[in-house]
Amino acid sequence: MSNVLIIGAGSIALRHIAALSKIPEVKIVGVCDIVREKAESLAAQTNAEALTNFKTAIDKLKPDYVILLTPRGFREPVINACVESMTPIFMEKPPCDRISTGERIAEILETSGLIHTVGFMRRWNDALNTVLAQISSQMISTIEISYQCPFATSPVWQSYPAPYLVEQSGGLVGDQGIHYIDICRYITGAEPYELYAAGTNQILPISKNVTTRDTVSWCMIMTNGTVVSHSHTWCAPGWACNIRIVTDRSIVSLDMFGGTATGMINDENFNYQSQTDEFELEHRAFAEAVKTQDMSNVRSPYKDALKSFRIAAEINRLLYGHTTELD
Repeated sequence: MSNVLIIGAGSIALRHIAALSKIPEVKIVGVCDIVREKAESLAAQTNAEALTNFKTAIDKLKPDYVILLTPRGFREPVINACVESMTPIFMEKPPCDRISTGERIAEILETSGLIHTVGFMRRWNDALNTVLAQISSQMISTIEISYQCPFATSPVWQSYPAPYLVEQSGGLVGDQGIHYIDICRYITGAEPYELYAAGTNQILPISKNVTTRDTVSWCMIMTNGTVVSHSHTWCAPGWACNIRIVTDRSIVSLDMFGGTATGMINDENFNYQSQTDEFELEHRAFAEAVKTQDMSNVRSPYKDALKSFRIAAEINRLLYGHTTELD
């Protein structure tokens, strides 16, 4: 049994708790948040202890590992405490709020050898990995991504302000788009050597509450020759995300929210429905990594995740002219 401490009791914690509830080998023993009411509410749902100081929580509970779900600008002190106590750490994306901080953290983690991962859960998508196994010997020519979200048509910035503020979350690109920047690196095994980006504010004007574009498109030219095009809008009636992969012998479309893959592979019709939730798969893999003290099955080590963050920051630079993320 692995005892787990959750640090950060925001809304994303519910998604992780739902996945952990399906893993009997993992037990949540503590929830820590600087807002006591949040810690107590989440702790009550999981029969865990509520705490407000992360150092006290780590020292008192001595968890087998920590799940770090704080905002991106509040990671380094917790990571340092985990390294000091050699407590493995699973952290939400993105890995940091600026490159200089990320480079310090990457060096600390690499030097310590601490078991860790960054939560880019799309790398564990069952349908996607099933498709990749089928096309592993094929040349991927294009990846086309279309993402729709109602954050502009039905704004939630009053209750959930961070995604709307580039300086807090990276905005549309840093909060949501980074997942698909990362997954394109994962799919191709390559890095972009050219980036293009443009965006508009179709519904949400720039204001003190909104500093992000609400509709953005970017293109990445990868070192293996794959061309990636991504269109992303908050001016939509609902949620949807589709990835279309075109190779020299196959065309497959993935519904990333529905967990399905459909298309043609090697002249044969292909249909697949995901069997297991990607959050659950990701958490199972990390629990095993902690148990075996083996990082070989960790798909998103910090140093690699930092590459995805850097690309997202570069796209923000193209969109806004400057971003502190590159400091």
